[in-house]
Amino acid sequence: MKIAVLADIHGNLEAFEAVCGDLKAQGVRRVICLGDTIGYGPDPEAVICRMRQLGYQSVLGNHEFALVDPRGRRWLNFLAAENNIETEKLLSDKSKDYCRGLPTHLVVDNAHFVHGFPPDSVFRYLDRQSDEKIATLFASAQTELFFVGHTHRLQLVMGHDGVVSRRSLGRETVELLPYNKYIINCGSVGQPRGGDKRAKYILWDTEKRLFQVLFVEYDNEKTMQKIRDLGFPENYALRLR
Repeated sequence: MKIAVLADIHGNLEAFEAVCGDLKAQGVRRVICLGDTIGYGPDPEAVICRMRQLGYQSVLGNHEFALVDPRGRRWLNFLAAENNIETEKLLSDKSKDYCRGLPTHLVVDNAHFVHGFPPDSVFRYLDRQSDEKIATLFASAQTELFFVGHTHRLQLVMGHDGVVSRRSLGRETVELLPYNKYIINCGSVGQPRGGDKRAKYILWDTEKRLFQVLFVEYDNEKTMQKIRDLGFPENYALRLR
């Protein structure tokens, strides 16, 4: 079975619809989102409604958590916290209830899905965790494979016999070797970082034990103009260039 893993859509409807079209063309039926469906982008309500209509599963991100718990907004930087307030105004009561009801993590086909860092953190960044901490996670976990988001950057972390290695990911296919453990940072659909504006997502083949990194073009200029029309910080638009 192929499972698509999407992270950090961030209210970018154009990027999300482009990815949905790509998934349909490839015949993918199961999709798991790693949180931060909202925030920064101009269409949080439309993205949530579309995701629910399609039956995609999702875990809690830090931007959804900020709607649930006042601590979450305090842990955002000032602009992000202000944007979270404005984003909440764009959401229907049903969508706010949906955000509040998201689980912190999911386990599917012996893989662990979480926004930040396993087992259930929405705030910890993978690239700020030491090799020792990751080695401890791998040693204690029954799960061989973890999917995370939050950093908006594609990355592969591998562990074998207590040794941890890391590398960035490009547009490629990677085989998951037996006896290794992996953390895959899935990049971002709606707010990619690293100089490439295309939407990124992961397509995991559970039977062949491999995953593909997919890049999808979308109308980023349209999204940028929407951000400006709402009066959101200019930086949120420039990130998409």
